[in-house]
Amino acid sequence: MNIMIWVGLLALLLVSYLDQRKAMTVRMWLMIVAIYCLCNFYVNISKVLIPVGFLIGLSYMNKKKHGFLLRALIFGLVTVAANFYLPTLSFHELSVHAKADQYAAQFNKVRSITTITADSEIHELLRKEAERLKNVKLASQIDIKDPHVLFQIWVLTHHNQSIQDLDWLWYDAPRELHYYWQSSRSDEKTSVETMIFADVGYMGLFHRDDENSEFKLQAIYEFDRLKNGNPSIP
Repeated sequence: MNIMIWVGLLALLLVSYLDQRKAMTVRMWLMIVAIYCLCNFYVNISKVLIPVGFLIGLSYMNKKKHGFLLRALIFGLVTVAANFYLPTLSFHELSVHAKADQYAAQFNKVRSITTITADSEIHELLRKEAERLKNVKLASQIDIKDPHVLFQIWVLTHHNQSIQDLDWLWYDAPRELHYYWQSSRSDEKTSVETMIFADVGYMGLFHRDDENSEFKLQAIYEFDRLKNGNPSIP
């Protein structure tokens, strides 16, 4: 559940009743909150939302003739639908959106910005491909969890470029495929990976919760070139 949506709509619901507060009893306020919470119970059938809580609440309202609960039911239905169908965003993922302009300012023209959610399948796909490359050459000392490895895998896969093994990816690929790469960390939790070809560049923003957790890709910027000019490309 996206707690921000839940709390936000609950607050709006309570505010919407303020014009009736003189006629409202404590019991009525509690019933409003209870009905709103009840609406969050649902059944997922083949990715189709069945709002069980809403239907129970609607039946209760009609049986008891508590018309004042209709607004709580509507807010509850909107909340459960939003939480069911919209992707869940963490506070950090929201901050990524907020900082998009800051990161984009270094590029001449941003062609696209792709935000990767925490539950995206891309994380598992990158991990599996990194493990496959490790198995190709077990003697390799390259860390398959390194953000630079993961981002190179994404970019080259995006370009339909086959990857030989981890050592080739780290040492030879930039020279053979003619691209510049750079890895930088502003702090222990954030890693920025940049790859620039002659006609297009990519920047990957990685984040981890703490020093002991793994980096995960959170945003991909595709751009034409840097504002201050591209670096020398091998």
